[in-house]
Amino acid sequence: MSDAILLTGGTGFLGMELIARWLQDDAGPDIFVAVRARDAAGAQTRVDELLARLYDDPPPSAARLRPVCAELTTEGLGLSARDRADLIANVGRVVHCAASISFTLPLDEARSINVGGTSHVLDTAREIDDLQRVVHVSTAYVAGRARGRFREADLDCGQRFRNTYEQTKCEAELLVASAGDLPLAVLRPSIVVGESDSGWTSAFNVVYWPLQAFARGLFAELPADPSGIVDLVPVDHVTELLDRLTFDRNAAGTYSAVSGDRAVTVAELVDLACQILDRPAPRLSPPGTLPDGHPGAIFAPYFDVQAAFDDRRARALLGAAAPRARDYFGALLEYGRRARWGKRPFTRQAARGLAVVA
Repeated sequence: MSDAILLTGGTGFLGMELIARWLQDDAGPDIFVAVRARDAAGAQTRVDELLARLYDDPPPSAARLRPVCAELTTEGLGLSARDRADLIANVGRVVHCAASISFTLPLDEARSINVGGTSHVLDTAREIDDLQRVVHVSTAYVAGRARGRFREADLDCGQRFRNTYEQTKCEAELLVASAGDLPLAVLRPSIVVGESDSGWTSAFNVVYWPLQAFARGLFAELPADPSGIVDLVPVDHVTELLDRLTFDRNAAGTYSAVSGDRAVTVAELVDLACQILDRPAPRLSPPGTLPDGHPGAIFAPYFDVQAAFDDRRARALLGAAAPRARDYFGALLEYGRRARWGKRPFTRQAARGLAVVA
């Protein structure tokens, strides 16, 4: 049986955390890491850079990473004949994490990456004879501007979207849903934040932008609905689910990696940040009042969300819900402070060591 894994998006935050999880086992499968590069040397350089963000001292198991030159937007993923033959002969599972997460891409560009790329990954998976599983990483925000409870079985509900990212991720899910010939599972994370124990993250975006500004005393006013739902989920919970979907042959369908009923409101998040940072609360003004050129304007729509994400299938699969924000929020802020909000990042290994010392 072929047991190697083809992973797209391995150089992103979620992909890196997943790689670190898989490398904990010295005897685990090989991981073909698809990266954009001109040649094999360039692909190896990108994987070396990935490892340098995870470890001060990479483990021997890092030898199981096998860089592959690929291009999502190209038919056949732009794989060389040799790489394609190698993948087909050795891969049994495909995990598709790669996507453009930009909120501002023109629709045709976002479609080329998020929908076209997914199509090319599915086509490649169809060439694998001993295929065990394909996992597609989507987003809980395929819900768009839907209101009320959005179930794991929901998808196209006539919802409007905040940006081209949401729209094209929904379109990609619809494409996946039509691929009934493949052993598929879909994972929908909400707003992915740092590790629940160390606070480590490689991506200071979305909720981190207002937190950084607030921590520095630069935010006296926040354009947000106090009742808006801020569904945060630590990356380790997401990768736990993603790992389960990759290897559990009984898991199929759609699973939401979210806080669900444990999600905080804007008002609760503000109160939590004020307690930890010992700062007075900012004024809450109506959503949408930031000027278009403001650096936080693209994230502002996520502070008046009215959709509550259901995660019953995910909780049943893991036997546990995501941790509550109040239990790890201090770790997020402490890591942000130590890393100067991304200007002086630590490796994941170093951040976890600091958390143990603390």
